[in-house]
Amino acid sequence: MANKGPSEKKLRHVEYYGLQDTFDDLYAESKQGKTFKKLMQLITSKNNILLAYRNLKRNSGSPTAGVDGITIYDIEKLSESEFIKIVRKRFSFYNPRKVKRVEIPKPNGKKRPLGIPSLWDRIAQQSILQILEPICEAKFNKHSYGFRPNRSTEHAIADLNVRINRGYLHYVVDVDIKGFFDEVSHTKLMRQMWTMGIRDKQLLVIIRRMLKAPIVLPNGKTIYPKKGTPQGGVLSPLLANVYLNEFDWWIAHQWEERNLKELKPLFKKSGERIRSYEYKKMRKTTGLKEIYFVRYADDFKIICRNRNTAERIFMATKDWLNERLKLSISEEKSGVTNLIKRTCEFLGFSIKAIKKGKQTKNANKYVVKSHVSPKAIKRINDSLKSQINKIQQSPNSHKTIEEIIKYNSMVIGIHNYYRIATHCNEDFSKLHKHINRTMYNRFRKKGYTRHGNYDGKDKGLKPYLKSKRLRYLMETPILPIGYIQTKKPLNKRTAINKYTPEGRKLIHKELTEVPEWKIKWLRDHPTIGRNSSIEYLDNRISKFIAQKGKCGVTKVELLMNEIHCHHIVPYHLSQDDSYQNLIIVRKDIHKLIHATKSNTIKELISAINLKQDHLDKLNELRTTVGNEPIQS
Repeated sequence: MANKGPSEKKLRHVEYYGLQDTFDDLYAESKQGKTFKKLMQLITSKNNILLAYRNLKRNSGSPTAGVDGITIYDIEKLSESEFIKIVRKRFSFYNPRKVKRVEIPKPNGKKRPLGIPSLWDRIAQQSILQILEPICEAKFNKHSYGFRPNRSTEHAIADLNVRINRGYLHYVVDVDIKGFFDEVSHTKLMRQMWTMGIRDKQLLVIIRRMLKAPIVLPNGKTIYPKKGTPQGGVLSPLLANVYLNEFDWWIAHQWEERNLKELKPLFKKSGERIRSYEYKKMRKTTGLKEIYFVRYADDFKIICRNRNTAERIFMATKDWLNERLKLSISEEKSGVTNLIKRTCEFLGFSIKAIKKGKQTKNANKYVVKSHVSPKAIKRINDSLKSQINKIQQSPNSHKTIEEIIKYNSMVIGIHNYYRIATHCNEDFSKLHKHINRTMYNRFRKKGYTRHGNYDGKDKGLKPYLKSKRLRYLMETPILPIGYIQTKKPLNKRTAINKYTPEGRKLIHKELTEVPEWKIKWLRDHPTIGRNSSIEYLDNRISKFIAQKGKCGVTKVELLMNEIHCHHIVPYHLSQDDSYQNLIIVRKDIHKLIHATKSNTIKELISAINLKQDHLDKLNELRTTVGNEPIQS
């Protein structure tokens, strides 16, 4: 199956469990301003709970246990009916378990507290998130980018760049909220959810209990929070966006979303409002101040045309956050920046406006010049050197190659994130000299060389193979941090939306190869017996779709009564229900895999008429289960 991005994978999951229409309806009704009083029925529905399991099971944090010691590996052994029964029972009398507090290091040397709920509570939060997200998405502002579907850091940076390059706005208000996630008022948050139309009282009580779940500190002490949303909770990012949504719209209504009574709105055929002529009128006839904002979680910039406006909006913002949201700001880290004279940092980038080209009618032309921020460079340097140390300390060649592969994935991830900086090449070229020197000193006795014979199977490495900076260790390429290709950050396309049919078509191709009714049939006809764990049933659907509804041996489209799911390594030996250990085959092929009597084999073979490549695959499966190959 082709690799998919996180958003596309989750879209596929929604389609597997037949919930797309439900989510679309919630989004559309929220857009229309409707209220929602019976959301718990949707949250506790069978398919929503199964989708929650699906979305959580392969998260990097799913093997991490909460205070009760339960991990995803304990839950995946349960039968589907038992799993759903437990989740529904917990919702009926919801009382969250304690949250485990862990601390992870921050770039500045301090530590960031994370709250890890029990896995059962994470499943409950995911079930709620899936239903609340389409409702909230319909209400969120377009300039909010953090922790939202089909939105990214790239979109936030592109938005900021547009204001500087095309809008000629060079003053930025930096506002640093002190301990935002720890300062969220529970009472205010509940009111905001009510205002958004979420009026299921049972659900609101459950969310409030989640927020007030006791926290066990690393020293064993238990605290009982009166405010804040624990970082690490599945629902926390959405609740954080809900909390700041009122602020987003307050800023937007100062200028961008301001309506003038004397002007009749104009719209394109697509329904999009044409605001350019309204802004022109506002500039000429009103004293309104032109301001815009870009927000990613609690990190945001307000962009203004002049210092006077910036200083006034800075004071107004500080007062508004304090009075309305009970949030205070860090005076040392907040203030007004003239981008022509100084840089500002945003999401790991250092941004400045530099003069370019000839003078226009109104002013000199300034464009964005962006670098990887010094803090980010230090963090990258430290993490890469730490991984180099792991490569050096590897006890054997197999482990060495494994650690090199991890290093390469780190480099690719760093490049994918920071390549939107206009001067990223310059930044990483400087870093490369230090990293390469470290590698030479650590690896020269292990065969660190410019030359190697790479087979080219990993497509992710292909762009790097032509670089003169590429080095090899044990015939394995080590990617150069200094070889990066700049990419212009792109704005989010307005039409992309996971909750409308038209918007989804821009994200991925429709599931035309496997009709929805077939997927529904599989959901409604789970196998009964020892192999009916929730993990098995979920992976059975995935494998069927990956094989495009065809037999894994004969490649012939399967009738529904022919579908059999085979464990490649027998279950009684492996206890393995994973995706990799399953293959969907025709019923008679399944019999052939396990058949040992010659008469049975002859009878089945004569009825099937296998080609040689089909027989080879069949024999591969037979050999794995311990049976003799069938001779052609």
